[in-house]
Formats: sequence, C-alpha cells, structure tokens
Amino acid sequence: MSTTTPDNEQAADVRRAIATHLEAHEAASAQELERMLAARVEGYRPEAGGTSLRQQLAQMAHRGHVHSVTVGGRPCWKRGPGPLAGRIAAARRVLRLDTSVYEPADVTVVRPGAMDFARIPSLLLGQRSLYWGTSR
Repeated sequence: MSTTTPDNEQAADVRRAIATHLEAHEAASAQELERMLAARVEGYRPEAGGTSLRQQLAQMAHRGHVHSVTVGGRPCWKRGPGPLAGRIAAARRVLRLDTSVYEPADVTVVRPGAMDFARIPSLLLGQRSLYWGTSR
C-alpha cells in the first residue's frame, strides 16, 4: 500500500517535466528549468536560491538520470548519466626493446638436492624422456 501526498506527486511531476525538457533541448541551466517548471507544473513556485530544484536535480543525478556540464562557460544540466572519468583506460604503452639480446642469468641451486628431479626420467606421451634443462 503506497501513500502519495501532494508533495510527492508534485515532485514526480517536476522530475518528469525536467526529463521531458532535457530530452527536447540538449541542455538547460537551472534558471531555464525554474522558468519551465513554473509554466508547466501546476502549483510549482520558484523559490529564492532554488534549493528544492537543486535537491531534485541532485536526486536525479544520483540515480543517473541527469548530469551537470558546462556549456559556454555556464553550468547546465544534461540528460543521462555523466561520463565516468575514473574508469577511462590509460593510454596504451608499447614496450620497445633495444638491440641487445636477452640472456637469462644462470640458475643457482638454492639447496642441495633441489635438482634431483632432473636425474629421474619422466613419462611424456608414453615415452621415457630425460630432463633437458632450461636450454634445448
């Protein structure tokens, strides 16, 4: 059971009007949205400072319906979620090798008996084979 109050209904009307306006127009400032809401939404009164509009826009931005942008040096609102700057991939880094030839360092035995496995032949595809070491 849901209870709807006139304030909740008006807030829903405000959100719908903002979404419709931003869909029709690319971007709109808060002042443009205040004027549009005063003309479209019954019972809406613009208030000094626009705190209720800012709260509505903040809620819509939190849900990913609108995001703020700067158009021509003035702050505006656009439809849809904003770009995710934190998730942009870093530029590709290509490793460039010089002309020298890589030679790995000789492996030293860490403890006595560590290479005992090399003396025991292993079974590879049904054939016994000896340990070849690191180079073939």
